[in-house]
Amino acid sequence: MANIRDIAKHADVSVTTVSRVLNEHPYVSKEKRTRVHAAMKELGYLRNQQALTLSTGKTQRIVVILPYMDHPYYGFFVNGLAKAALEHDYRLVMWQTEYKLSEERQALDLLKHREVDGAIVLSHEMSFKEMETYRAYGPIAVATVGAPETISSIHVDHYASFVSGIRVLQQYGYEKIGIILSRSHSPSSLARQQAYFDEVAHAREQWIWTGYLTSEDGIRLAEAFLSQKERPRALFFSSDYVALGFLGEMQRRDIKIPEEVAMLGFDGHPIGHAFGLSTMLSPNEEIGRRLFETTLAEMNGAQPETHGMTVSYQVGTTL
Repeated sequence: MANIRDIAKHADVSVTTVSRVLNEHPYVSKEKRTRVHAAMKELGYLRNQQALTLSTGKTQRIVVILPYMDHPYYGFFVNGLAKAALEHDYRLVMWQTEYKLSEERQALDLLKHREVDGAIVLSHEMSFKEMETYRAYGPIAVATVGAPETISSIHVDHYASFVSGIRVLQQYGYEKIGIILSRSHSPSSLARQQAYFDEVAHAREQWIWTGYLTSEDGIRLAEAFLSQKERPRALFFSSDYVALGFLGEMQRRDIKIPEEVAMLGFDGHPIGHAFGLSTMLSPNEEIGRRLFETTLAEMNGAQPETHGMTVSYQVGTTL
């Protein structure tokens, strides 16, 4: 297998020049860079990642920690991350945790053992106090609220976003409103509940449904909703995915939407738009990109960053 000395000889350049090309050093002429790349191709040179890591101190990899790979909510985060990583010649190590603390610890151990350069956490069970113990080994960025100053956080302001959504419902004339959440005690769910009680005069504990994450959960929700004697006139979902399951089941039962119950989703997933779901559009792809860029900046000496982003109303037919 060819090595960098073989490449240097074949391209008629120094070993230092080959090394600079491999490490994308800016001070190499275009002509020499072209010759080196041509030599690499002709000799079938394959980059030795371990050797590169030893020489640069970087793995060119970032671990992305998320609870579910197949949930549409996380798809846009990952898309933004992947595009940014490609631009900077980085690779993403995807780690599904299902909110298991042991899995989150194993994923962050990659940072501890220098197998990745940084960690990006989209949602987590781990406390920030424990997460901070890994911060000494490299940058960590999260897409959740409440992070300490040592951990970057690029996130949606869930309190403000739910206030915005509730006010959209109120502008349509709905006063009796219920909300549907995933994990009842996550920081985002707690913020959403606070917004609900602050903004809705007719807010009721029994009109808060928790533990709904998938479209199958949305189907199950239909039964729970219809079993209540007194029901809210509108529902605000924390996930388009759940809302679509609920919408489909209500249509199968010949329940008219929005005449009998209005619906407002949250995410702005294109599949929701295809079915006419009114929703609050979240900038998840932009958050993914910002998370990567913030992590990369920290590797180069920047300080951790905290930034909350807003959502916007996307008109549909369910209000």
